[in-house]
Amino acid sequence: MFLEIECHRIAYTESGSASAPPVLFLHGIMSHRGVWSRTMDVLKRDFHCIAIDHLGFGDSDKPDDADYSISKQAERALKVADHFGFDQFIIIGHSMGGQIATYLAACLAPQRVRKLVSIDGVVTGKLSKSTQNFTRLTVSMGNKIPALYSLSLVLTKISKPFAYFMFRPWFYNIRELPYEAWASDRHMALNKEIANPTPKAWDGLNAADLTPLIKNISVPTLVIFGKQDGTVPTSQAYLFKEQLPAARLVLIDKCGHFPMYEKFDEYIEPIKEFLR
Repeated sequence: MFLEIECHRIAYTESGSASAPPVLFLHGIMSHRGVWSRTMDVLKRDFHCIAIDHLGFGDSDKPDDADYSISKQAERALKVADHFGFDQFIIIGHSMGGQIATYLAACLAPQRVRKLVSIDGVVTGKLSKSTQNFTRLTVSMGNKIPALYSLSLVLTKISKPFAYFMFRPWFYNIRELPYEAWASDRHMALNKEIANPTPKAWDGLNAADLTPLIKNISVPTLVIFGKQDGTVPTSQAYLFKEQLPAARLVLIDKCGHFPMYEKFDEYIEPIKEFLR
C-alpha cells in the first residue's frame, strides 16, 4: 500500500486493529519494511502496526533531488503518523531507522513519542570501519555505475560465497542463517534504483551525531544490540546507556546487526515485555 508524502509515494505495511495503540516501524539504510514482518506478526494482536519504506528505499519513490538527511526522513515519518491520526505513538527503529527514531524522540517530536525502541541503532553517525570504508566505497562506485548493483544481485543468486563476502557485516554467523530467509533483503540492498539515494542517505547518517541529544529523551527507552554487530559498533549501545541511564539495554550474544533474523526469540521477548 502507498500514501503520499511531499508529493512522493511512501510504501507501507499495516497490521493490527486501528483502535489499538499505534507503533511506527523504521528500517535501516539500504533496507526495507519487510525486516519487520515477523515482529509485526507478533505485535499485531495488541498494537496497530505501521512499517514504512523510507523515501529512496524499498518500494517507495526514489527521487534524485530529495533531501535524505536524518532530520528530513524523521519529518516524513512524523507526517506518516499524522496521516494515520496518531497523536502519540510508539516508535521502533533499526540501524539508520534507530537513528531517525532517536532523533524524533529527542528533538523533533518528544511530546508525541510514547516509547522508543532502538535496535542496533546508529548514535554517533559512524558505522564500523569495515562498513564505513569498504561498503561506503562500494556504494560510491555503484552511484557512478548503477549496473554494478544489478551485476552484484545476479552474482548473489548464483554464488553464495559472493553473497557471504558482500554481506558479512550483517550477521554473526552468516552461513547459519537459511539463505532464503534474507533473500528479499539482498534484493532490496542491491536494487539499482537506490544507487542515487544511498550515498546521500549515507552522508546524512554520517552527519547526524545524536550523542548530545540523547539526554533530552524523556520517554521509556529500550536499546537492543547484537553483541557481535559488524555494522554499528556495540560501543554505541553503551554510549546510549551512558547518555540516558534510565534506558534499558539488552545485549544479545552470538548475534550481529539483524537480531530479528538471527536471534528472534531473544529479541522479541524484551520488546513484548517493554511494550506491555
